[in-house]
Formats: sequence, structure tokens, C-alpha cells
Amino acid sequence: MANEYVSGAMFSDSLPQWQRTYYEALLLETLRTKSIMVPFCAVKEDFSAKDTGRMTYTEVFDTDPNYNPLGEQDIWMRGAHLDSRSVTLDLEIHGDTLKFSDYSEIVQYVNRGNLRGLVRDKIGQNEVDTLDILARNAFLSHPNKVYAGGTRASRAAIVGTDIFDVDFAELARTHLEEGDIPGIAMTGDGDSQTIVCITTPRVLHDIRANLAAGKWVEAQQYVGTNRLFTSEVGMWGGVRFIKSNRLVLPNAGAAAHQTTLSAATVPGQGAAATVDTVYSVGQSTSTRYITVADETGFVVGMNITIHDQALGTAVLESDGTQETRRIVSIDAATNKLVLNKPLLKPHASGDYVTNGINIHSAIFIGGPAVVYGVGERPTPVLPPKIDDLQMINRYGWRGFFKFQMFRPEYIEVHEVAGSTD
Repeated sequence: MANEYVSGAMFSDSLPQWQRTYYEALLLETLRTKSIMVPFCAVKEDFSAKDTGRMTYTEVFDTDPNYNPLGEQDIWMRGAHLDSRSVTLDLEIHGDTLKFSDYSEIVQYVNRGNLRGLVRDKIGQNEVDTLDILARNAFLSHPNKVYAGGTRASRAAIVGTDIFDVDFAELARTHLEEGDIPGIAMTGDGDSQTIVCITTPRVLHDIRANLAAGKWVEAQQYVGTNRLFTSEVGMWGGVRFIKSNRLVLPNAGAAAHQTTLSAATVPGQGAAATVDTVYSVGQSTSTRYITVADETGFVVGMNITIHDQALGTAVLESDGTQETRRIVSIDAATNKLVLNKPLLKPHASGDYVTNGINIHSAIFIGGPAVVYGVGERPTPVLPPKIDDLQMINRYGWRGFFKFQMFRPEYIEVHEVAGSTD
């Protein structure tokens, strides 16, 4: 019944236009202050694209000067040539919703008049998470990624010892500078431009642990003269580093163990009643396990990812159905795995269950390489209750936009494994 709609229902927009404008601005403020990946995208707004679903982003090339000398008789000049390139964005609808009954304590946000808090802290965070992941996926669509410093041919060929080397940062900065890439403008007025790297906490650990990292400077040491990017942690070799766990792709490398679900799962399923002797997890009526075709090779403590069979055997960052959980117990006789957290999404029988090498990405950014095309800004949606008892509240957001790679030469993307200490 999730998508069922009874014909004949009548409703109207529950927010007047001035409130929608206010809360839309609040969503944008939340995105600006909390997002890590989106601020490094070029933004193009074309609200007429809401009707067509398509927009074109165009860039005019710089001229190439003719530096041959001119003669006195050359009174007419051919002139410098201007040309352009463009990318077409087919916009996509994105959004999400929170659903609660009148008796849920979450609804007290509204009952206490704190709709602003609901939009900022709940709907806004959901939007930030969604847009940051979409921006990340666009950055990771780079056509010429570097695997383990160029020593591997693909993500699947990366082995556990292929951890990040600090020389990669020096080379990435040099490559971007050689390409006359302008760099990212600093956050303070009058500051210079710089190369920025967004990467994982594990990569940053491996940089600090490297003996050559004596040139590492913690952000606290230069914060007095520079305002920091969101989640900025330090600098090495002229590159400013930003930390984000979104750049960890769990089990996305070479698979060590893989099986399939032998039965479909539902949200709320899979978690142990008590985890780590501390947490009481899930609902009392939930199914406390998932059933797989073969538990051979899987062990307690292992992290697994459940992902869509339709996309192939590899875990892909573009798969929005995937979920990663830790195994807390195994019933080998019945091929049942018990997890540390309940599943929050439904999964079909035959979906893959994979344990493999975690991939850690490092995105070196010298300028806006991804365009964020907006046909309709993310806006809050608070429709009226239409269930029979008028008891179900729905609070959500929606937008019509697309993140897409545009200038791949402005970034360099490295993918490595991480240390496991």
C-alpha cells in the first residue's frame, strides 16, 4: 500500500507560499553549513528547465594568443577565436519523507511550534546526506581515476596493502598545477587559491603514520590566519585536507566472500535483540536474522554489504539500496546471519551479500569539476493528512536537479585500500 493513492481525494498545499520560501531558504542554509561535497560544485539554476527536464551548461574557452610579431602593413587582423563546450543535464527528481503518527514524540516538533527545528535538523539533514552522496558519485565518475597510485588497473585489482602514500598528494598537486588548474578559492577575503583534497579518516591516519609526513600541519596551527572549510583537518605539501566518511566505499573492492539472500527482507529485520551486551536493538516483533544461500566464509565481526543483484556482483556507490552491517552471530545450520543494526530498506531474494576490501577515495580538487544543475531548488513538502483517521503526518522535501561531471581535468581521483590497525 506504500504507493497506493485512492482516487477522489482532495487536498491543497498545506504551506502558504511565503512559508515555503522561508523554509526553502532554511534548507539551503542547512546545506551550506553542513554539506562537504556540494560546495565544491559549480551551480547552475535554470528554473525553466523544470518544464523540459533538461538544461545545458556551457563554458567558453579562453583565447589562444598569437604571439608572432606584426608588420607595419598589417592593418587588418584575423582576431582571436572564441569557442565553447557544453554538457547536457537530464534533471532527476530526488526527495524523501518522514512519516509519523500523531502519537509519535517526533511530531512534538510541530506541536511545540518548532517547525523550523524539524526542517533544519531532520528534513535538512536528510537533504544534506542525499545531495552529498549524489555529489560524491558525480566526482567518482571521473573517467581517468588512479588506482593505488597507478600500480593497479582497476578498483577490483586493489589489494589490502595498497594504502595511500603521501607522494600521491605531491604528484596530484603537481599534475593539477601543470594543467593550469586555478585551485579552490579560500574561504577568507583576499586569501589565495589552493588545492583541496577530500578523503577518509583512514587515509588521513595513513598520511600521519607515514615517516615522510613531517610536513603535515594540523588545522589548529593555521586556523588563526585562515578560515577553514567544513571538516578541514590539516595540510600537507600545500594541499588542504578535508575529512569525510562518505568517501569510504564499504566492500567495494575485490570480494573475499559473497553469497545471496535466500529470502526477501523487510525494513526492521536482521538485528540481534541485544548487541555488544549494551544496546537493545530493533522492535520486539521484528525478525532477528537474515537468511543467506551459504554462510561459508562469513565470520562474526565481519562487515557485509547487501546490494542490488540487478547491478551486478560488485558493490557500486551508485546503488542506493545498499546497506552495510556487522555480523554479531551466525547460525550455520540454517544459514542465518544476525546483524548489529536492523535493515532500514527492503531487499529482494537473490540480492548479493558481500564482504570485500573497503575502498578509500581521495578527491584532489583544483576547481569546480562537477556541475549542480537546478531546475527546482530543494523545498520542504508538508502535505495534509489523507488517511482515514487523519493521523499520519508526512514531512519531507523534494527537488529537481542533477549532479554531473563537467571538467574532469580540474580534479584527480585516487582510490586505495586502507590500513586495518
